Amino acid sequence: MTRNPKDFWAGLLFLAIGVIAVIIVLVGDYELGSARKMGPGYFPIWIAGALILLGAALALKSFATEGPPLGTWAIKPLVLITLGTVVFAAIVTVAGLAPAIFLLVMLASLASVHFRLLWSLPLALGLAAASVLVFVKALGVAVPVMPHVLGY
Repeated sequence: MTRNPKDFWAGLLFLAIGVIAVIIVLVGDYELGSARKMGPGYFPIWIAGALILLGAALALKSFATEGPPLGTWAIKPLVLITLGTVVFAAIVTVAGLAPAIFLLVMLASLASVHFRLLWSLPLALGLAAASVLVFVKALGVAVPVMPHVLGY
């Protein structure tokens, strides 16, 4: 069996994500294009290929090196960070970018053992404001900011 279970399972995870990404690109009928004229599937397929190679190398390395055993799963951070991402994706087009970022940061902050509301609130507000400035104002990304409050 493997001598480094953390590397083994991390390698398999990378490998699986890479394979799933390749399948999505190929089944999704994304044009690959070439290095000179890249299609929408070009970059994702290269990243997926790199993940597959990295995952395979990491999994194989786990048989040659010693490593610590697997620890316990950190369920609370896993659930809260995943929930924050899902909530962000679900509400960003309806509630706007600022509220979505605010909720994402607050949910992710709750995952920490060092959570303090007095630190998380200004962080969430600051990141929401910075995200609006960078993505909406500077880059011109067409996403509503706070449509129900600001009207845009």
